[in-house]
Amino acid sequence: MSDRTHETARLNRPSGDHIPSLQSLRGIASLTVLMRHYVRCFPGGETFWLAYQNIFFNSQAAVVVFFVLSGFVLSPSFFNKPTSVSELAGFYVRRFFRIVPLLAVVTAFSFFYVKSAFSTWKVPFANSWFEGLLAHDVPLSASILARCFVGMNSALVPQNWTIACELLVALILPFLVKACTGRLWLAALTFVIATVLSFLAADGGGKSLPVLYAVDFVIGILTFRILQSYTKRYSDLFFYAAVIGLVCTWKMVEVVTGRVDLPFNDPLRSLVEAIFAAFIIYGLATKNHMARLLSARWLVWLGDISFGIYLVHFLVIVVVARLMAHFLVPYSLPAQMLLMLVPVLAISLGASYFSYRFIEIPFNDLGKSLQRHVRAALARG
Repeated sequence: MSDRTHETARLNRPSGDHIPSLQSLRGIASLTVLMRHYVRCFPGGETFWLAYQNIFFNSQAAVVVFFVLSGFVLSPSFFNKPTSVSELAGFYVRRFFRIVPLLAVVTAFSFFYVKSAFSTWKVPFANSWFEGLLAHDVPLSASILARCFVGMNSALVPQNWTIACELLVALILPFLVKACTGRLWLAALTFVIATVLSFLAADGGGKSLPVLYAVDFVIGILTFRILQSYTKRYSDLFFYAAVIGLVCTWKMVEVVTGRVDLPFNDPLRSLVEAIFAAFIIYGLATKNHMARLLSARWLVWLGDISFGIYLVHFLVIVVVARLMAHFLVPYSLPAQMLLMLVPVLAISLGASYFSYRFIEIPFNDLGKSLQRHVRAALARG
């Protein structure tokens, strides 16, 4: 959710280059999450066209793609490199400045919103799920507020559970990279352990989610390892089959297991989606036909601002809905959904571009600078 793929995903091979198509994939995933959350805000959003939502607006699969991509693009940081104290400290500093600054800004805006009288304005055509988003004057102790600003509580940014996964898995990611890019038996053992832990953590509640999704990062790292030693392209037909498999995993798992209404954080579903995501990432990284299409400049731009889209869209939805509610009441529900979607997308994209230019880039550059200074200081002892 938070890496500039074309900056970090460089292959250690003569043909290695930036991978703009993976950046585009991140942007598409962010828009998928936005659309799924938007549709759920309206009456019938939980059931209306549910099958189509789970395919075309499969936010669970999109989140899995984020995690697998993170494992993939962060692997070069420690691939064939020592995990020294200076390297580890530099990595953690850069990761912090890549994620937390924009998160803190969005959290601050959300805080002012929930404390304002504006958040009490009624939206008659929304549902109970919408009413639960950024509710007015939500209880916030000093401890909860502090955790919100660093992604460890979802009271002000509902999707913070994914940020917590990114930050907490990052603490062990250098060691996962070394394990997965070392001897083959060690890589296989790491994958097996991560998979077993994901199933054991399935019923552990929100605090166990980083353990559950750590296997997605491991799969991303293994995909990078495979790409380093085996860069042969596979058939475009196989690529499209992987895309279909990714978005339809929920149904396939339901059919195979006989379970209906799988929970969002089902470990089997997540594992299968991560494997399909890995095939997609590998195909794009080896520059297949779809990679060329996804390398269009506007799609790469969408990927550049994807972190902002992902973080800000809930706040944009509730603000736009309250601003437009009075004008939209006379219209039918489909018309209300369509008329509100236009400003939601426009404001989300505009705010994300602004935050990318004036928050993400400056703080990312600061993180890189601090990373170099930390490395140098610790190297000198």
